[in-house]
Amino acid sequence: MTMSAVGSHVHELPWQVWIRTATVHDVDGLTDHFGALSQGARGNRFMGAVGNVARIAQECLARNRSGDRFTLVAELRESAGHSIVGEASYAFDREAGWGEFAISVADRWQGQGLGAALLAALQARAVSLGYFDLFGETLKTNEEMHRLARRAGFAAARAADWRVVRFDKRLGS
Repeated sequence: MTMSAVGSHVHELPWQVWIRTATVHDVDGLTDHFGALSQGARGNRFMGAVGNVARIAQECLARNRSGDRFTLVAELRESAGHSIVGEASYAFDREAGWGEFAISVADRWQGQGLGAALLAALQARAVSLGYFDLFGETLKTNEEMHRLARRAGFAAARAADWRVVRFDKRLGS
């Protein structure tokens, strides 16, 4: 079993995957990850169709320059090289006092605990930065995310959009 580290928090994963903070050097890997997601997985991550995944990857990573935003990547390390197989993005809104997250996991890695590890790492990072109110939104049809959020202690709430479910959690309590 391989250990995956983010800051001082360690998550046990059954494969050679490391969760780390993304940098601007990850734009190609993140673009490849978003592009390789099935149409359904990409629709779930972005709550609809997307065209230019390279632009989205650049935006995710450019935002990391602010202390209120970060992206974590799950990187598969093999002798043939490294590839991103999951990501978790976070943005804190100072005026509203809460942070929003989004997660994607490569299709072949879904259901193996990677989403839970990414969400746990994201929550630990948010708390370490002093952010305690977290939410995410997903399509009502995204059962995988519904299960992941419930298992992670998020409470379902009504969203402004009728097609969406919101999940809220107070971290550190």
